[in-house]
Amino acid sequence: MGVMQVPAVRLRYAQRLFAGMSLLVTAALLQGCGDSSAPAGGADAASASGPPAVDSKGCTVYGDPPRPTVSLSPDGTLNAAIALLANACLTMGGETLKWTDPDGNPRTACMVVPPQASAQKPVPMLVWLHPTLLAQDSILATGLPKLVRTGDLSGDPANPGFILLLPLGRDIKQFLPAPLNTGIGWDHWYRNLDRSSPYLNVDVAAIDYFISVPEQRGIVDTKRVYMSGWSEGADMSTLYGLDTNGIAATGVYSTITPFADPADPCPGPAFATNQRPYYLMVRECDAGDACDLGQQFLNQLRGGVLPAADVSGVILDFATKPVAMCNSACNGSNPAYGSEEQYEHTHWPQPWNDNLLGFMRDNAEP
Repeated sequence: MGVMQVPAVRLRYAQRLFAGMSLLVTAALLQGCGDSSAPAGGADAASASGPPAVDSKGCTVYGDPPRPTVSLSPDGTLNAAIALLANACLTMGGETLKWTDPDGNPRTACMVVPPQASAQKPVPMLVWLHPTLLAQDSILATGLPKLVRTGDLSGDPANPGFILLLPLGRDIKQFLPAPLNTGIGWDHWYRNLDRSSPYLNVDVAAIDYFISVPEQRGIVDTKRVYMSGWSEGADMSTLYGLDTNGIAATGVYSTITPFADPADPCPGPAFATNQRPYYLMVRECDAGDACDLGQQFLNQLRGGVLPAADVSGVILDFATKPVAMCNSACNGSNPAYGSEEQYEHTHWPQPWNDNLLGFMRDNAEP
């Protein structure tokens, strides 16, 4: 959005998120024990004859250059994250999928399939992306895995349940203050979603691949493929869902924007080549002024990026009750609200899972 240049706010956000998410993962583990032919994203296309050029400001036509991987970040290693994913996937009764992306990175995803899904009776699919620094074990804190067999994404009582697809990010450098500057995350900073480009964002390529696996098995209702995610996962889900044909709708928790984060050196205007509905859940006292910035992002989408009628959201208070506006005191600089901001950001609003699924269910592709 390019409207708030306040690195101190981002630092407080990072510190609170890191501390809160660590507690969240521990609690979760204890509780738990697309069509890939979308057109290019962005207003301009780079030449296919070479990597996107970097200008004097260090930017490309697609925003920032691709984020480099980190072999051993201070926050953890990719292998450790893959191990966590494997354990969480086993806990949920899922299948671990593996792939090597065009940059040679080993990629992993967990696919949880309800027993009733078959080629004769395909079911919807929910693709969910994890927050930065965390692997897919964080899904256990959302309550969504409990709905795989019974959740209503189809609108057909005779066909309940959905496939839950959980891709894993990469250990990368990000434009965030420590400890979020490196670790398992998503490159929404390099916004090349042109599937014909040899320099396609490799995280986009990985999500494309993992979506294709269950679709090729014929067990997916391809008119009901949905994107969701949390925090940085919400950023990437937003970017991917807005610019990937075959995604019926996107509904996420706590994003400010994937296009112009306050820390982004190469912000750009929001764009959407996939004109499908979008829904944002955010807390009134979310960390890093995410509530106000999230509302500004929704207004950007309504301002011509998507049909205004297709953009919606809800602001939730500490008890997950809907409220009319953000709490103006929770702007990331008021220490009196620090613990509340941390709590609200690091607690997925489970009571709203049915509302989230209902939004998606009501917005299948024609």
